Amino acid sequence: MFRTVAQAFTNPVAGPVGFALAIAMCGLLWATSYSAQRNEAALRERIAALSAENQRNGLALHARLAACEGGPADVARQRLADAKLTPEERAQRLAANEPVGFDVCARMESADRAVLETLK
Repeated sequence: MFRTVAQAFTNPVAGPVGFALAIAMCGLLWATSYSAQRNEAALRERIAALSAENQRNGLALHARLAACEGGPADVARQRLADAKLTPEERAQRLAANEPVGFDVCARMESADRAVLETLK
């Protein structure tokens, strides 16, 4: 068995075949590297787009939350108390207390959807 392996490596055809295989593998490595760089660039662009969209959505949700919190005369006192809460805690408080503004926002959203459906 050792003799067969030794003959395969010492055969005069082994050098050119090995060189051709090395060149082919080099080409495959380059193609893989190029493809990975393109994929990385595309994914970085997608991440940047999603991050920007997430930030826009966050701003819109915070604005909607602030609009829904408006209502009774004790708004200034309530806003001082709410300044220490996270947006999630503020949303939970709104859902639990169901303030006047919350109902108004729900009605406005329902009306907006109805108008948009008629425009389609």
